[in-house]
Amino acid sequence: MKAASVLECPACGQANRVPPLGSGKRAVCGRCKSPLDGGGKPVTVTDSDFRQKIRSGAWVVDFWAAWCGPCRMIAPAIDQLAGERTDVRFGKLNVDENPRTAGELGVQGIPLLIFFRDGAEVGRVTGAVPKGQIEAAIQRFLGK
Repeated sequence: MKAASVLECPACGQANRVPPLGSGKRAVCGRCKSPLDGGGKPVTVTDSDFRQKIRSGAWVVDFWAAWCGPCRMIAPAIDQLAGERTDVRFGKLNVDENPRTAGELGVQGIPLLIFFRDGAEVGRVTGAVPKGQIEAAIQRFLGK
């Protein structure tokens, strides 16, 4: 049996323990009743909450910077996937505002997508890649 995931509500910030859901079922926040599927947007991740947010479940974290042209090119694909997929959580970490996490993970080039399963890194994709390549990486690294 799969363990429950802890998901932070994108609307109110409440931590919610969510068991594996059956087909067609969606989790909602226990406090504000908002959907816990990310609200169709990636979650902002910072140095202070990075480890807590990715500690359970499947995550794709986009390491980016505002001045990075290729980062802006890949952003719509990340946003679209965040809206389409409920089996994977998407996060964005601005490397200029959060250098500690970027340094700990050895981020040397952006855009960089790092794939995590239950807090452990399982793969990376570097560069402004098309949506199809991101989906293939999700399948390869996260089995989803």
